[in-house]
Amino acid sequence: ELKLDTRSTMKLFAASLLVLFTIGYVQADTFNYEFTCVSGGSDSTAAACTVEGEGDTAELALAAAKELAFCNSPDNDVVDNEYATYGCGACATDAVGCVQCAAYANDAAASDCNTYAAPTIGWNCYNNAESTACTGTAISCFQASDTYNVTDDALANGGCGDCAAYAEANCKVCDTDLCNNAVRVASIMGPLLALFFWLH
Repeated sequence: ELKLDTRSTMKLFAASLLVLFTIGYVQADTFNYEFTCVSGGSDSTAAACTVEGEGDTAELALAAAKELAFCNSPDNDVVDNEYATYGCGACATDAVGCVQCAAYANDAAASDCNTYAAPTIGWNCYNNAESTACTGTAISCFQASDTYNVTDDALANGGCGDCAAYAEANCKVCDTDLCNNAVRVASIMGPLLALFFWLH
């Protein structure tokens, strides 16, 4: 018959407590934090997102979950960015052109932090009869209108953008690559050259 003395009993008891403590320590609390992120493109909607955090207590698990709450979107500082996804979670490590934002920041919820923005694109316009690189959210080149007797060099040269800096009657815009061609410049130079030769 097995008999345990007091010392052996205490050792067994201590070992049991250690096992129970270890089990309790390993079984950490978890918390699912819910938030939303913009999903889709220009017709974007809010998508429901969930992230799980883990900690020794429920409070720590919640804090850990909030630190993992991210939304992702295209980096609009990148011209002609091929990444076009909006959604839940941080950017994948191999996601070129992706940026992420914290869905919980400054001790407050920040759902839908990945607000939709029109992508930045690149195109070319003529400026002083030379092709010039342009960037923006929509192709736009300006030039003098056909009926304007050009006295403004900047308008005569044309360039990237719209007619915001000029009178509407004197300026026109177009929306394809290199659409403000040199025809207007030629139409101005023609009469001037004729006058020059007439004077000589």
